Amino acid sequence: MAKVSLEKDKIKFLLVEGVHQKALESLRAAGYTNIEYHKGRAGR
Repeated sequence: MAKVSLEKDKIKFLLVEGVHQKALESLRAAGYTNIEYHKGRAGR
C-alpha cells in the first residue's frame, strides 16, 4: 500500500447530507477514526 503523508488518525473527514452509510463503513474499515457524520442539513 502507498505511504500517506499523514497518519490515518490525523486525517479528519466531515460527511454531510446525502452521504450513504456505506461510505462511513468503508472509511472505518480502512482504518480512519476521525470521522464526523451529519445526516441532516447544516443550519436547518
